[in-house]
Amino acid sequence: MSRVSSDEQAKGYSLDVQFEQLTKYCERNDIEVVKHYREDHSAMNFNRPEFQKFLQYAALHKSEIDYLFVTSWDRFSRNMTEANLMLRKLSTLGIEVQAIEQPIDFSVPENKAMLALYLILPEIDNDRRSIKIRGGIRGSLKAGRWCRKAPVGYRNSRDIDNKPLIVPNENAQYIKYAYNAILMNKSQSEAMMEVKNMGYRISRNNMSLILRNPVYMGKIVVPKSEEEPELLVEGVHEGLVTEEQFYKVQEILNKRRNKKSLPIYNSKREELPLRGIIYCSKCEAKLTGSPSRSQNGKRYFYYHCNHCRKERISAMKVNKTIESILEDFKLTHEAQLIYETMVKELLSSDEQQTNNKREKLKKQIEEVNMRIENLQDLLVDMKIDTESYAKANSRYSAKLSELKQQLSEIQTTSFQYKAWLNKGVHMLKNLQSHYVNSSVNQKQQLLSSIFPENLFFEENKCRTERINEVLRLILQTDSALANKKRGQISNKLNLSPLVEPEGVEPSSKQAITMLSSCLVFD
Repeated sequence: MSRVSSDEQAKGYSLDVQFEQLTKYCERNDIEVVKHYREDHSAMNFNRPEFQKFLQYAALHKSEIDYLFVTSWDRFSRNMTEANLMLRKLSTLGIEVQAIEQPIDFSVPENKAMLALYLILPEIDNDRRSIKIRGGIRGSLKAGRWCRKAPVGYRNSRDIDNKPLIVPNENAQYIKYAYNAILMNKSQSEAMMEVKNMGYRISRNNMSLILRNPVYMGKIVVPKSEEEPELLVEGVHEGLVTEEQFYKVQEILNKRRNKKSLPIYNSKREELPLRGIIYCSKCEAKLTGSPSRSQNGKRYFYYHCNHCRKERISAMKVNKTIESILEDFKLTHEAQLIYETMVKELLSSDEQQTNNKREKLKKQIEEVNMRIENLQDLLVDMKIDTESYAKANSRYSAKLSELKQQLSEIQTTSFQYKAWLNKGVHMLKNLQSHYVNSSVNQKQQLLSSIFPENLFFEENKCRTERINEVLRLILQTDSALANKKRGQISNKLNLSPLVEPEGVEPSSKQAITMLSSCLVFD
C-alpha cells in the first residue's frame, strides 16, 4: 500500500516511487503481490477510502493475504493509538504489517519498543506541525491577513509579496446591498428575499453571519487563546462597508433581538405586583394578571391562571391582604437589638482580616513611595538615564495607584457595611411602608425573600409552607406577645390546618412538625 497526503505531494513525495519500491522488494523476496492500493489521504486515522476497501477485501480473502507492506511506518499511520488497534485487528485476520524501510521482527518482544518509536515519531511530527500551523495562522490574523477560505463576497488572492490577501469578487455587491437594506430599516428576511431576487441565493443563517462579521468593514477577529484575549485588528483587505455603517447595523440588529426576546408580559404594573409571585391553588402554575373593563368603563385588575384557567382573583383583594400582613411584621426594640448584634457579629468576623489587609497595603504604599524617591535621587545623581527613569517611574506610579485604589475600596466597603446595616434595620422597622413606596421590581424582590416557598391565595386567605426563617425568628423576639411564641406573628396569620399523615412518630410530634413548617396568612 502506498500513501501520500496533499501537503506531502507538494514536498515531492510520489505514489509511483513508493509503488516501485514495494514492487521491487516483493520481487527480491519472491513475494506474490495480490493487490496494490494507492491513496492520497492523511494518516491521522484509518477512515480512508482506499484503506477501507483493503479491509473489506482482507475480510473476504483473509486466507490469501499474509502481509501488508508499506514503505515506512508513517505511510501506515501517524497516530500511535489507532495504529496499535489496527495492527491487532489485522492480526486477527492473519495479516502482518511490515515497513520495508523499517522492518520489525515481531517474534522478538523487545522489538515492540522500536515499533512504538517508529509510530510515535510521526505523531509527534504531526502535533508539532499543527502547533506551527496554528501559530502561523494566528500570526497572519494579527497582521490583518485573512488566511483561510475567503468569506462570501471575497476571493482568495496574493499580494505582490506573495502573502495571503482577500479581494472583493462579483458577489460583493450583494453584501453591500444587504447592509444598506438593514440601514433602510428593512428586516433580515426582506433583505434576504431582495438579494435572492437579484440572482444570488443565500440562507437565513448565512445572512445573519454576514451582517455580524467585522471582516466586511475591513477588520479581522483574532480568536482568544490561552495567553491572549480576543482581538479585533485592522485588516489589510478592502472593506465592503464603512465602520460607521457596520456598527449602525449592529445597533439595529441588537435592538430587534432584545425586543424579540422580551416576554409577553414585559411591563411591570403597579396594580399587579404579585404577578409571577403568587401561584394557582388549582394547578400550582404561576398566576399572571390583566385588567378587565366594566360596563361603565372603569378598569379592574385580576390575577388569573393561563394554564388551567380555573382561578381568577381580584388583584385589589390580594394586594390589600399582603399589605395588611406586612403591617403586622413589625420589629420590636428587643428584636432590633438582637438583629444589630447578629449582623455586627457576622461582619466583625472579617474585621481582623480586613485590618491586616489594610495595614499590609499601607506598608506596600510606603515601600513604593520610597522606591520612587530613590529613583529620583538616582536621576539627580546621574546614575540612570532619563529613559530608564521614565520607564521605572511609570511602573512604580501605576503600582502606587493600584495599591491606593485597593485601600480605598476596603475603606469604602467598611463604610457600606454600616450603611447596609442601618438601612436593613430601618426597613424591618417599617416593612409595610417600605413595601408600599417601592417599585414593582423591589416589591417582587422583597416578597420573594419573605416567602421562599410558593404563595397561594384561596378563600380570602394566603397560604405558604413557611416564611423566611431569619425574619420569623426576629419577629418572634418579643416576650410580651405569647402568640408570637406559638408562630402567630400577625393577627392575619394562622397556622395551616393541613396535617401530615401519621407514620412512625406519634401524632403529637407530627403536629408540632407541621405547625413549624406550614403557615397560612389570613
